[in-house]
Amino acid sequence: MLSNLTKRIITAVIIFPLVISIILYQNDLFVRLLLNIVVFLAAFEISKMCFHNQSRNKSFIFITIIFISIFLSNILIKNNLWIFLIIPSSLLWTYTIFYIIRLKDVLPKKSFNNFYIILFVLFLSSLYCSLYTLYLISYSSVIYLICLISICDIAAYFSGKFFGKKPFFSVISPKKTKEGFYGSLITCGLFSMLFCAYQNYDFIFSMKLFFLSLLVCIISAFGDLSVSLLKRLTNNKDSGKILPGHGGILDRVDSLLSSAPTFLIFSYFLSVII
Repeated sequence: MLSNLTKRIITAVIIFPLVISIILYQNDLFVRLLLNIVVFLAAFEISKMCFHNQSRNKSFIFITIIFISIFLSNILIKNNLWIFLIIPSSLLWTYTIFYIIRLKDVLPKKSFNNFYIILFVLFLSSLYCSLYTLYLISYSSVIYLICLISICDIAAYFSGKFFGKKPFFSVISPKKTKEGFYGSLITCGLFSMLFCAYQNYDFIFSMKLFFLSLLVCIISAFGDLSVSLLKRLTNNKDSGKILPGHGGILDRVDSLLSSAPTFLIFSYFLSVII
């Protein structure tokens, strides 16, 4: 019987090269197809957790709105108006982060109102919009972001496993520790510096990318926490079972939900395009 860690490693070894290969191939159709699959699988997982027990109509409405939001996202991207989706999403993430910081207790919810539909739609559509826009601007930036988030997740996991003592938002996720969070920050900073040195970037560009990478690592932790909070609210251990060792698609892209819009905005306006 394989351990959970072994399953995680095997899944990552299969999925990671596949995703990077699709991006490197630079076929617009394949990239959009990949992003659509990710978003809709995540949407179905959210629907199953939050709306399935309430009403089939609510689940249908949610998935339909997701479909429409992706269609509208493509129109915004095509006309270079993606900022009108990413800015509201970033503001909503700012609110979510402060909400998580101030959260004292988590009680399971029996029902989710229409506000949550809007919330989930905005988060998922901005994930699609930010990653696809970033890909069109520079596919290298997407690869850097995915590598950065993957390294942050791995470093947080092992730092917490071997050194974790102090809880990090234990009301949401008892297994997360401050040592895991700090470990991910340190590893993220080292990765950024090594990458800049390898690419021989100038000092100003390197510093901008370094601090942006740290910011993205911090923001990604709250994306992870937000999905953990959703699972606590719905009494679910994982969002799904499609990825052995990881859980669902939502469990795998939780960090990207918050970090992708952040990385896009700051890299675009600070001219940190890799």
